[in-house]
Amino acid sequence: MKQNDTMKITGSALLAWVVIALLVNNSAVHAEPTVDRMQWFRDAKFGMFIHFGASERGRGQNDDRTRTQRYEAAVRAFNPVDFDARQWLRIAKEGGAKYIVFTTKHHDGFCKWDSALTDWDVMDQTPFKRDIVGELSEACQATGIRLGCYYSIADWHHPEYEAKYSNRNGFHYSPNPDADITKYIEYMHGQVEELCVKYQPSLFWFDGSRGFRAPDRKPLLRRPELLDLMHSHGAICNSRLGDDDGLRCVDYLSMGDNQAPPGNIGVHFETAGTMNESWHFSAREEDYQAVEELLERLVTVVGKGGNYLLNVGPDAKGVIPEFAVTRLKTIGHWLEENGEAIYGTKAGPYPHGLNWGSITQRKAGEDTTLYLNVVDWPAGGRFRLYGLDNKILNASLLASGESLAHSSAIDETAGVKVHTITVPAAAPDFYVSVIALTVKGAASMEQAHLQQSDASVDLDGYTAIIHGKKVLPNKPRRAVDFKMFTVPLGGEGIIPARMLSVGGFNEVGQALSWDFRLVEPGTYEVAVASIGNPSRAGRMRATVAGQSVANSLHVRERTKTIELPSRIQESLSVLGTVTIAAPGMQTLTLEVASDFAGSAPRIRGVKLLPVAGEK
Repeated sequence: MKQNDTMKITGSALLAWVVIALLVNNSAVHAEPTVDRMQWFRDAKFGMFIHFGASERGRGQNDDRTRTQRYEAAVRAFNPVDFDARQWLRIAKEGGAKYIVFTTKHHDGFCKWDSALTDWDVMDQTPFKRDIVGELSEACQATGIRLGCYYSIADWHHPEYEAKYSNRNGFHYSPNPDADITKYIEYMHGQVEELCVKYQPSLFWFDGSRGFRAPDRKPLLRRPELLDLMHSHGAICNSRLGDDDGLRCVDYLSMGDNQAPPGNIGVHFETAGTMNESWHFSAREEDYQAVEELLERLVTVVGKGGNYLLNVGPDAKGVIPEFAVTRLKTIGHWLEENGEAIYGTKAGPYPHGLNWGSITQRKAGEDTTLYLNVVDWPAGGRFRLYGLDNKILNASLLASGESLAHSSAIDETAGVKVHTITVPAAAPDFYVSVIALTVKGAASMEQAHLQQSDASVDLDGYTAIIHGKKVLPNKPRRAVDFKMFTVPLGGEGIIPARMLSVGGFNEVGQALSWDFRLVEPGTYEVAVASIGNPSRAGRMRATVAGQSVANSLHVRERTKTIELPSRIQESLSVLGTVTIAAPGMQTLTLEVASDFAGSAPRIRGVKLLPVAGEK
């Protein structure tokens, strides 16, 4: 069949097929109540992403084919002879994943199921001729793991997908000047319904909708109609359906790739991440992250109120690489012993990041169990927890049940309660050790930024109070209140920018401020954390405890953070040194001391770094 003849059935034939399918599957398809639709997802916490499909071959020296021809040849050669859906699901189950998300159709438009709406699918174009989605659906049902369908809104192969709507600067294998995007959207809706009816997925993971971010383009997707369709089949969907960070027509937030928020942002989110630098197959073991990093991401994401979706990329034969399998098995073994601290829990009561790990919680009758997921085990056999208001009824190591002695005292000068827990000198778990605390009543904890256990203070730019040059009506006072977490904003003044940074902070008269609680007085370097190479054409001034330090943003070091993709690092620029003599509540203000003539810095926050030996 030719490129423009991709539709197998249209119009009344399609309607008839849908009606018949609905009648046949009526007994199997039941829309869950609204309260239950998201609950399984909130409880699941950990899923396995699977990126798998045909791989376009690069142009060789004597290869004069177009990119379209090379890609279509790759699809027709697709033959993953060792694919075994049951084995994939065994790997997911051993890894502790409660759901999978499979790339049913990526940006390339190639469908890995037997679609009645196109012949550009695995059954009609490849020698493999097996319904991959169908086999995965059956394996999911057999293992009790939920099925999620990744579906790219962008389609570089479909003749009715106009190139101007592409997610890659108009990219398309073979643009059609007469394309009609409304016909493609009809096709997309039909395929979503087809997937719902045939395979009963619990989740749709949309992607590639950058071309529909603009408000005047969003209606083209007919999102309310599509959401109603998915809900009627018991499925939820992510925010990349139109890049809807505000969650107006979707169910939950997808963070940017390999990104996590610095704290609890008040909405349920999911961090989708890779084990290496690629979403698809990679044979290089050195590209894979260590288990320590992967588990740290899991516990910190869950502690902030999200899910972690960890990707694997099977090879051309359909085999998940052993590098990925061994890491998942290690994560699964950790979850066997510590899953109580992850599955079914809620975000911890402290809304900001903790440099030693994270806190999760669950109700235990009238009381609450807090799980301290400790990545950085304390030296000296004492773990100090600041800011928890509750009485501790019991403390123990989760994995072994070993009881831990504990004491509590109020530091009146700092105005904070300090709990000290006696712990083993060495970390009980090589990766993440969990301390379980049963506390009286509902957990209550300090909401202001707290000094960390290593004496540092980390002030996140997204939670800063914004002080603009002028008052703008209805403008939120903090970047987090814009409810924009993945899509940069244009506009006047200080606004959310790329990768949870703050942009537009480059003119005299602008400032950011934070309140924080200091427990231990001392001398601190004041460092501005930003993304990229900040311009030195301007200066910034920080004021705290009656002292001011000002400087250009000379980058001293670049550091890796689990909140950002590994290829992107935070730049630290030290403004100067201050001595804070008194504990208690403090206010730090960061202001522009002279205009930035060059590119505006993208601010991630401010850090107070203790100077060794100075008190």
